[in-house]
Amino acid sequence: MDKEVEDTVKEAKLYLNKLTLLDNDLEAAIKQITTTFEETNKNIRETFSNLKATLIKILDKREELLLNQSKKIKGEAIVPLNDCRKVVQEKMKTTNKLIDTGSVIMSNPSSNFDCFMKDASLLGSLPEVPQLKEVPYISFHSCPSSENEVKNILEKLGEVSRIAPAQVTQMTEKPGAILVEWQIVENDERMTDIQEFKLQRAFGDVTKDLHLIVNFNDCYKGPETQHLVKDLQPGQPYSFRVACKFEGIAEWSAWSLPQVSSTRLKPFSWEENAYFETTGENKIAKPCKDDAPIIFSNGAQFFVGHSIEFTFLETDTKPSKATIGLVTERTVSNLRSLKEGSFLINQSGLILVDGVEKSTVLPAFAKGQKVTISTESPC
Repeated sequence: MDKEVEDTVKEAKLYLNKLTLLDNDLEAAIKQITTTFEETNKNIRETFSNLKATLIKILDKREELLLNQSKKIKGEAIVPLNDCRKVVQEKMKTTNKLIDTGSVIMSNPSSNFDCFMKDASLLGSLPEVPQLKEVPYISFHSCPSSENEVKNILEKLGEVSRIAPAQVTQMTEKPGAILVEWQIVENDERMTDIQEFKLQRAFGDVTKDLHLIVNFNDCYKGPETQHLVKDLQPGQPYSFRVACKFEGIAEWSAWSLPQVSSTRLKPFSWEENAYFETTGENKIAKPCKDDAPIIFSNGAQFFVGHSIEFTFLETDTKPSKATIGLVTERTVSNLRSLKEGSFLINQSGLILVDGVEKSTVLPAFAKGQKVTISTESPC
């Protein structure tokens, strides 16, 4: 009985530990929802508050500009008309005076008839007055379609996502690099309309140090769903996030949940060799003489599933014995003598596998050229 009770208590403790882990996971999930909810609401309020202020500023500026244009048209058009009217009104005044003088003469012939006739000679002179169709008819027009377009844009402004459409799914450590893979969540109806993806990385763990989020920088843009992020420091955590762009939409989607990873594998590097000058943390090797011997990597660094890229920073203008490749034996002194365990590419682009020349020939080595060798596990 005691043994049975002891075993039961032991099982109960294990069960309790599992429940505790589940409770911690639930707490983290609830915290994620609550935190992102608060951040989202803050972003919504800030975005719309800034937009309202910007729109009001733009509308006020446009209104003032249009009012000034209307005022300018009025001022430029009405001044000459007022001047002309003064002339007309002055002539009306003179003409009324002439009429009064004529009435006096008719009742009293002894009045000054000569002065009257002199003034009367001016009756035929009329100032030029423009017709209504020749003067401004000031009006304002606002295109209803433009107003509707603005309304439609504002009505569709912003989007609240339950979860970002693209999510980082796997991160695999590579020598001095991390292979980051992502995919579209299955419940996104637009998953077939993806135009391109954008992957960003940040130095450090942004899930623990939120201030590091400002360090995110682009490291890939394109249609692929994976990318090898290179030049990473072994043992250093890096944060990754991905977004996507749907066809016909200029804006990027919301960012995925940040994922943190690191690599323990040192980057590919060359061994110390007296016949070669190595720089860039031994990633760059330059022969000190034309007939320099073989330089090997700093130990066995290439394994199944790895990918290595050779870049030619400088090349000979004349034919040479330059060769790059992979070998399983480090004791070899003559690459041509290798019969097994080798994959080589020489300066002219000839490929040799286990000492056998292949029909496929690559371009000859050239400055700036890159050669990538990848391996996969056999099925």
